[in-house]
Amino acid sequence: MFDSYSHAHELLAHAGVIETHYHVGPELVARRYDVQSLAEAARPFGAVLVLKNHTFSTTPLASLARARHGVRFYGGVVLNSYVGGLNPAAISGAVSGNKAEVRNAQPDNAPIVVWMPTVDSVSHVKTHGFGFDPNWSGCCGSQPSALSADDLGGRELVVAFTEDLRPTPGLLEVLGTIARHGCVLATGHLCAAEIMELVPLAISLGVGKIIVTHPHYPAVGLTDEQLCSLVQYDGVYVEHCFAIHTQDGVDLNRFADSIRATGPGRVLLSTDFGQVNSDAFPAGTVIYALELGKLLRDFMSLSDFMSMFSSNGHAALGISPFAR
Repeated sequence: MFDSYSHAHELLAHAGVIETHYHVGPELVARRYDVQSLAEAARPFGAVLVLKNHTFSTTPLASLARARHGVRFYGGVVLNSYVGGLNPAAISGAVSGNKAEVRNAQPDNAPIVVWMPTVDSVSHVKTHGFGFDPNWSGCCGSQPSALSADDLGGRELVVAFTEDLRPTPGLLEVLGTIARHGCVLATGHLCAAEIMELVPLAISLGVGKIIVTHPHYPAVGLTDEQLCSLVQYDGVYVEHCFAIHTQDGVDLNRFADSIRATGPGRVLLSTDFGQVNSDAFPAGTVIYALELGKLLRDFMSLSDFMSMFSSNGHAALGISPFAR
């Protein structure tokens, strides 16, 4: 599919990469980039990046980057305990920070992604035994870390669904707020059964765009059959993140099998990078394209493959290729 690293780099830059999931610091764990250094890395490549942080809203950082650093960064908020969990005010606060010009009365017409809980989700902690993974800071499992299995530090888990899969009142409130503000919903680290309930519920409450976050992450565990069911809903996209391969050891063939099952039309390819031990931007994206391209070259055209890195992301975020 690509002749070389430089060939892949050139084609991705020309297509206009959309990273729907990229971590930025500062945070409880070390990160590779702050917003300025990430802007310096992304600007020459002309990419769109959605900034993620597990502990606070990134809309002000993204707005600053748009205003001062000439890059197309967008923000969002993860509904972990740090922002009050399933807290509608956290979403409204993220919206209020979505202003490249601080004197403006109204927020920018720029997408905001609202993630369901991640490190504080029931499934995440039940699966992994901790919130923040020491590997995200470049530590191996055998090394001591200040962020160990009991790193919740008195924080409460954020419960979206009861054990019998009934939505909690807080979930219903935040879904209504997401719909009212026109935000994009991302499924975070909810488990497969919760996501299968969440997607149709969110759509019924008026949410227009939904990103199914890294379905092969151990805490999520969606099957290809479930993904095929989910992409039948209008506005639902499946996000396959390279970090689930590089950080969590999931075979890249599982990504390829899922894409063959669903087809490429509703697939987003993002790195989920920003860890100190992950590749820099845009090298990580180029390496992802090279490795996954080898597995899919006999299944789809180059155009369809590139759309998973670019135009599908525009559709999922509701932006034009030249929106700023």
